[in-house]
Amino acid sequence: MAQREGIGFLNKRVFYGLGVLIALVVAVGAYFMIADKNAERAASATGEVNAAGEANAAAGVDSSVPLKQAPVIAPDELFLGDAAAKLTVVEYFSLGCPHCQHFHADILPQFKSEFIDTGKVRLVFRDFPLDQPSLAAAMIARCLPGQGYFAMVDTLFAQQGTWHTQNAQGALTNIAKGAGMDQTKLDACLNDKALRDRIVSGIQEAQAKFEVDSTPTFIVGDRKLAGISGYDDFKATIEAQLAKQP
Repeated sequence: MAQREGIGFLNKRVFYGLGVLIALVVAVGAYFMIADKNAERAASATGEVNAAGEANAAAGVDSSVPLKQAPVIAPDELFLGDAAAKLTVVEYFSLGCPHCQHFHADILPQFKSEFIDTGKVRLVFRDFPLDQPSLAAAMIARCLPGQGYFAMVDTLFAQQGTWHTQNAQGALTNIAKGAGMDQTKLDACLNDKALRDRIVSGIQEAQAKFEVDSTPTFIVGDRKLAGISGYDDFKATIEAQLAKQP
């Protein structure tokens, strides 16, 4: 069984319903208010999906599924690679998710070297936070300009065990200040309603259009891949989709 995300706070399927948007505004406005109810249920949903994907990958089966449409990439989205790459991969991730940390630490470096740096693929980053600390972390990263965003994502994944805890507020504050954000900028970032709403809208779109309900989930061209165990399994899906490109 895949490792479960440490603190799920609320059942994901409930968390992103319309009623919770009001709670989300209040919770993030007050920063990192933690709710433990239904944590195991939320973590279990992610674990089960990733476990299924890993089982298929271990058997040498492409576990991606077809979608009715491919994502539309907005001009202001953040990505690694060449905008003119043959294939676009969209990653929906939560900064507090250990499966996402595994991808960024153990799979992305080789994927970047073989496919992104060679101009074949671009990787678009989209937030799908599964709990309050992960939402706050995503907002902090989005408040940093240019390459500062990618550096912060790397830092947050590397220090996931430090901040994705009951003391999220203090740890995330220290990480943000280490990246050059003073308290005034941090306060403004975490109270940025437009940014918060944009992340929430992205979550709703992911669920409605692509049925994303776990992290990481990848949209590879016009197919969805949820749950990966190693580089070779991920590479097989990428190469299959690259072969279909004109």
